[in-house]
Amino acid sequence: MSKAPPSPRSLFAARLKQARTLRGVPSQRALGLLMGLEKHVAANRVNRYESQARGIDLDGLGKLAEVLGVPVAYLVAEDAATADAVLALAQLSPEQRARAVAALLKVAATGDGAD
Repeated sequence: MSKAPPSPRSLFAARLKQARTLRGVPSQRALGLLMGLEKHVAANRVNRYESQARGIDLDGLGKLAEVLGVPVAYLVAEDAATADAVLALAQLSPEQRARAVAALLKVAATGDGAD
């Protein structure tokens, strides 16, 4: 029997933890404070996101992405490879990004990729 794919909430929780670590934010409380949350709710709110106990609205998702310096798409990517690609693309200039996307689209269209 095949395993069910991870839920969007679990993918977001994992990516949030990863982004917090990647950006050197030492704690859930620190992230909450960077988001502008009140001191008495900061740690609990981020903990609820990371433990999948609470979802997040789009405004909150945008604020998290901004504070962590990652694209929103990174936080909701379906898998690690897609998340890595989103981060890599975000680090490129607009011209470089356009060329990289054109190359990806060419590979996707022709199926001529390294497996």
